[in-house]
Amino acid sequence: MIAVIAAIVFAGVVACLMLPRVVQSNTWRATSTPLASIIGSGFLVALPILTDLVGRWAILPMAGLLIVAYLIGGAVRYNIAHVEPLLEDGKAPLRVLVLERASDGVLTFAYFVSVAYYLVLFSSFLLKFFGSTDATTGKWITTGLLASIGGVGYWRGFRAVEGMEIFAVSIKLAVIAGLIAAVAVFDASAPAHAFKGPGNGFSLATIPALLGLLIVVQGFETSRFLGAQYDSQTRIRTMKLAQLISGAIYVAFFLVMLPVAGFGTSGEGVTAIVDMLRPVSVALPLFLTVGALASQSSAAIADTLGASGLVHANFSKVLAPRDTYPILAAIAIFVTWRTNVFSLVALASRCFALYYALQCGQAAMSAYGRGEWRRAAGFVCIMLVAALVLIVGAPAEGG
Repeated sequence: MIAVIAAIVFAGVVACLMLPRVVQSNTWRATSTPLASIIGSGFLVALPILTDLVGRWAILPMAGLLIVAYLIGGAVRYNIAHVEPLLEDGKAPLRVLVLERASDGVLTFAYFVSVAYYLVLFSSFLLKFFGSTDATTGKWITTGLLASIGGVGYWRGFRAVEGMEIFAVSIKLAVIAGLIAAVAVFDASAPAHAFKGPGNGFSLATIPALLGLLIVVQGFETSRFLGAQYDSQTRIRTMKLAQLISGAIYVAFFLVMLPVAGFGTSGEGVTAIVDMLRPVSVALPLFLTVGALASQSSAAIADTLGASGLVHANFSKVLAPRDTYPILAAIAIFVTWRTNVFSLVALASRCFALYYALQCGQAAMSAYGRGEWRRAAGFVCIMLVAALVLIVGAPAEGG
């Protein structure tokens, strides 16, 4: 019964998201890129990490992370509206140019690593499903995926890559909707399963790990680099929409999953989620596998689109938009084979935090120059939070 509910909801959501008027909608297409990146591995790893840290109160820090991310998104949106025009017209002061170039450099590195990381996770999860843990095979799968994205981007352009992402994010959202519906029904039929998992509530020792989890809701900034395809108002509006949709998904997922988190788990990350779902239905772990694969692929493609827009914005005189995709794929392949990607995730996490701090500083200076002192002060406060994540946060696996 539980599996049937999940399947029905999954089919319904897929059918709705694949309607031509939805797929062809500029609003949905512009929303899908930040949405895909925000809900990357986050919905798989956030719950086990937070329940281990603070137990039954896990939804509170999750809500706090979502609020902080939305406020940081406000700074990025302010820069789309007020800083981008100065950059495009060549009228930006030197301090604006310096901050923007610094931000771009930091984020470019983070994107290279995150794209490789997402697809390494994809490959690892796929191999694990078939009972294999061979790292070399996983790297070859990752290489094939990256080469495919680079090839499609070069030969077919932005719209084709975006189409791949829209399909993957639609599957991911449908899986999450099915999981939420199925577990909600289980919760209602078995109310005795209250949370009995680890974690004793908040303490000073948990603060670094909680701050580090900001990376879980990273991804909204990809809207900033879609300027060649969408106007500023569309990007501002759809970034807000993506953050609100992802926030609602995270809160709903936590609400229904916290009771079953009490079953206890033996693994970490994705494995922990699978352990939680097995007592609910034997079919849900397989269902989650589909969601995990769609999640990693859509997040990787979303960050590829963001990175492509970022690289093209800085090298538009020498690179056509389609030329950026094979370059990005080649660098990510190099990262995959020549480095331990997982060890670089900590550095990428700090790069995202640094980028957010720089963007908040940029927004604060812009607002101050426009006489909006209260707004400038607000951006400074958010910048300090991002700086705190950079300095104190213990990095977690990305969003």
